[in-house]
Order: sequence, then structure tokens, then C-alpha cells
Amino acid sequence: MNTTQFASPRRKFWKTALLFGAMYFLVMSYGAFVIEPGDCQWVVPAYLMVLPVMLSILTLQRFGAGTVVFLPYALIGFFMVYYMDYVTLKTMLSVWGAVAWCLGGLLTGLAADLAFRFFPPRIPEKWRSILVGTVVGLGIYLTPLVAMTFFYIPQPPESHYYLITTRIVYSLSWLIVNGGFAGYTAYAIRKRV
Repeated sequence: MNTTQFASPRRKFWKTALLFGAMYFLVMSYGAFVIEPGDCQWVVPAYLMVLPVMLSILTLQRFGAGTVVFLPYALIGFFMVYYMDYVTLKTMLSVWGAVAWCLGGLLTGLAADLAFRFFPPRIPEKWRSILVGTVVGLGIYLTPLVAMTFFYIPQPPESHYYLITTRIVYSLSWLIVNGGFAGYTAYAIRKRV
């Protein structure tokens, strides 16, 4: 009897979910360093932010697959957000702002896992994927809203906070539509594989 066959599903889960987490981290890093200077980093690549989360959930079909995707960003990203916003730019009121960013991602992944698990099974998988993708898009909207509302100094009119609070129709709908589209794309990819 091969004893490694029992450990294999657990290792596969972590390797696969963390691979998708690395993809998410790369998209966020690209957004922060390339897109951020000219536009809002989370609005432009919203589709690419939701796609790894949805691929992880649909590939692994296990609770926690969405949450684990946010671990690399939560662990490594904490220091990046802390250093950039608190130490360098001095726009964050306290270190708790970096904690809020990181927990927001983990909670978004948890919300996606819960939605995938508890949406009624009678809903076709294609529509469940689209709906879960919209949940992730909503979480990506709420994370910066909460972090910037409670943990940052008041922001000028050209800031991200101004965009997500005064242009809610644009920013929220953009994230929800892109989230749903990413959910559908993940579903289509999984069907072809």
C-alpha cells in the first residue's frame, strides 16, 4: 500500500491554491507598480484579480480554495502596504490599515468559498461561477472602502477613496461585471480541461 496516496490530495490542494495565489499576487503587484501611477490599480485589472480566485475554487472544488489564494498577498503584501502607505507616503493612520487590507482579501476569499458552497445546487455551475465571481468583485470593492475609510488620513479628490465613494456606480459595477465575467471564464476553462 502506498502511503503517499493519502497525503497527495492535501499537497495538491495547497500547491494548486498557492499557485493561483501567486498569480493573484503578481496581478496586484503589476497593478501597484505599473498601473497605479496613472489609474486605480484594482479597477483596471479587476477581471485578472478575480480569475485566479475562481480558477482555484472551480479546480479544487474544496472549501478554502478561494481563501488560500489571498494568503501570499496577505503575508507578503502586508509588509509592502505597510512600508509604502505608512512609512513612505504617510497616508495610513496606523499599522492597522495594512492589517485591514490583508484581512479584507482573506475575507473576500472566505466569502467566495461560502458563496460557492451555499448557493443552491440547483443553480447550474455556469451561473454559480458567475455569481461567485460577482461576490469576489464585491469583496474587492469593499476591502479598499473599509481600509481607506477607517485607517487613512482624509484623501484629496484625485484619490482612490474619492473614486470608490463618489463614483460608486462606475467602480462597483465595474468590479461586479468583471467579477462575473471572470467567473464565467473560469467555468469555461474548467469545462475545456
